[in-house]
Amino acid sequence: MFNPIFMKVQGFLDRATREGIDLDPELIEEFKDNCGKALVKQISRGRGSYSLRMSGLGRPLCQQWHDKNGSDKEIAYNSIMRFLFGDIIEAIAMVILKSSEVNVESEQEKVSLDLKSCKLDGTLDVVIDGKVWDIKSASPYAFSKKFGGEFGGYNKVKEDDAFGYLMQGYLYSKAKNMDFGGWIVIDKASGEWAVCEAPDYQEEDSDEELEKAEKNAKTMTANKPLKKEFADREETFRVQYGKRKGEIIATGNRLMHTICSYCDYKKQCWPSAEQHRRVGTQATQRPIIWYTKLKKREVEV
Repeated sequence: MFNPIFMKVQGFLDRATREGIDLDPELIEEFKDNCGKALVKQISRGRGSYSLRMSGLGRPLCQQWHDKNGSDKEIAYNSIMRFLFGDIIEAIAMVILKSSEVNVESEQEKVSLDLKSCKLDGTLDVVIDGKVWDIKSASPYAFSKKFGGEFGGYNKVKEDDAFGYLMQGYLYSKAKNMDFGGWIVIDKASGEWAVCEAPDYQEEDSDEELEKAEKNAKTMTANKPLKKEFADREETFRVQYGKRKGEIIATGNRLMHTICSYCDYKKQCWPSAEQHRRVGTQATQRPIIWYTKLKKREVEV
């Protein structure tokens, strides 16, 4: 990886590991302040009034509908910790970027953009060398399979963009009249960094994402009833061994769409949903997954 941002960060962290480096006291105070703000934001959070924002407009419309209409969420108790980890990692990233002599031109800058149907507000993460960048913390899987490593990259993010990362980036860049640089990503388990760059020739993607943003904004400003975007599916599996080897078996159960399984409103759309160890498998270790309909908890083959 030869991205100049990555090379500067890697060089700084190498030197810090070998020799130790005295940090700028102002950066230390800035880090403390940002961590304090993160605590207040996450721990003292309340239900705020709904508004369309650049950071969320690319999410599934059914999820945004529930946000707008104040539906009850089902949130795990550890969600706040995950959000805090992300905020703190971002605060650490800014200290390291600045200490690495990366050309940080602005950060946490409030921007706005006039669409045909509404005005959008947002807060971009950072501008480096005349480009807008987003900072992400990622699980080891997302880090290697989506943003970096041998299998990840811009096209991988683009083909599986359930959270609207492209739209968010291009809305920020349009508001600033700058190119979108991409994502600076940190593996929250290993501490590894990746710089997932957007292509230099990005006009087509930018136009496409802005067109989708216009469409989503128009939909969300209209008072229309909820429409599910994702369907569940029948659970089937192929028998791997035994007398019925090779046979395709239907369990009678129905599997939740992967995007729905990560949604805080899943029980609003799928009231009978429940988690259970995968029924349709002969594997020794059966993963726990979400079912929208669970008729059989075990299948004999």
